[in-house]
Amino acid sequence: MPMSRWSDSCLMLGLVAAAALLVSGVDPRPRGGRASQLHLEAIKQSLLERLGLERPPVVRQALDQDGLRRARHVYQEVLSQLRANHTAAEPGTTVHLLRPKLKRVAEDPPGDFHGHLYSLVLSRTASLHQDLLVLRAELRLFKEALRLPDISKSNSTWPTRVNVYKLGDGGRATPKLLASCILSRSSPTLDLRGAVDRWMPSSEQRLLLGLEFSADVTALLATTTTAEGTETMLLEVATRERARVRKARQLDEECGKGEGKCCLRSLKVSFEAIGWSDWVVAPSSYSMKFCEGSCPHNYKPASIHAQIKSRLHRLSGETPAPCCVPAAYEPMVIMHFGSEGKLVTQLFQDMIVTRCHCA
Repeated sequence: MPMSRWSDSCLMLGLVAAAALLVSGVDPRPRGGRASQLHLEAIKQSLLERLGLERPPVVRQALDQDGLRRARHVYQEVLSQLRANHTAAEPGTTVHLLRPKLKRVAEDPPGDFHGHLYSLVLSRTASLHQDLLVLRAELRLFKEALRLPDISKSNSTWPTRVNVYKLGDGGRATPKLLASCILSRSSPTLDLRGAVDRWMPSSEQRLLLGLEFSADVTALLATTTTAEGTETMLLEVATRERARVRKARQLDEECGKGEGKCCLRSLKVSFEAIGWSDWVVAPSSYSMKFCEGSCPHNYKPASIHAQIKSRLHRLSGETPAPCCVPAAYEPMVIMHFGSEGKLVTQLFQDMIVTRCHCA
């Protein structure tokens, strides 16, 4: 690449990084109001183009609370499936399939419960040792059972809300609310990552949780095994060795204070701050990440070509040095109103940078 074209490329990357800082409200250098406005408009236009819109849509009828809750539930379902696919594909990831026990709590438990309380018991296996980091822990409840004729005609109300509590053995400890979510017939899955991740490094051999359902699901407990022998309740836990995670973080850590070498910077961009909260339903914000910094000899080379280019640059200066650029991305899901006023959920594979290298 000629020097002028390479310079233009790195200059454009720098401008994108500066523009990202402007969106977040953090500006490393004083700038004129006109320049700031131009950069902000450039970012907004780029986002609109990715969404397939010429201009921000006009929302003629805002969602009511029920509609908003359903929309966010769909959004969470897409995110959940996305995380499952992502973690399963990551190197060094192990997926454990566990069969927890769920049963109705007969006597009144301590605490202020208003729904139907069930205890969930998860026993530790040999493979679930203490030096594991939990990437994902999803409990699939009654998925096959909900398709059975007798169950589909039952009086259970769906979607139903589920509150997840940490219970103490013997009911000695006060239940602690860990999470609250909505289950639907199409995707009756609970995210238990937080609870399982806290339990993993402990010496406790079992995890006792309380699931408080807004609907009575007792009839479903008898169908945890179908006539075909299919298990309908399953906890899927994706893990990785903590040592492996620490090593990866050391290689790909974000920029430290005063760090000048190629690294990853992270900024939170609010859709409300740019005036889009009326038509972007979820998320309310996202972490914009970008690559920034110098590329000294043999530092995070993207390829042998990058190493050769760096060496030639050191020897003569005629060959341009490698430039700090994204090495990997993770996808992002945006739920928004489209040009026709309908709610749309879109997946973008390359909006969030996760790693940088010198190329």
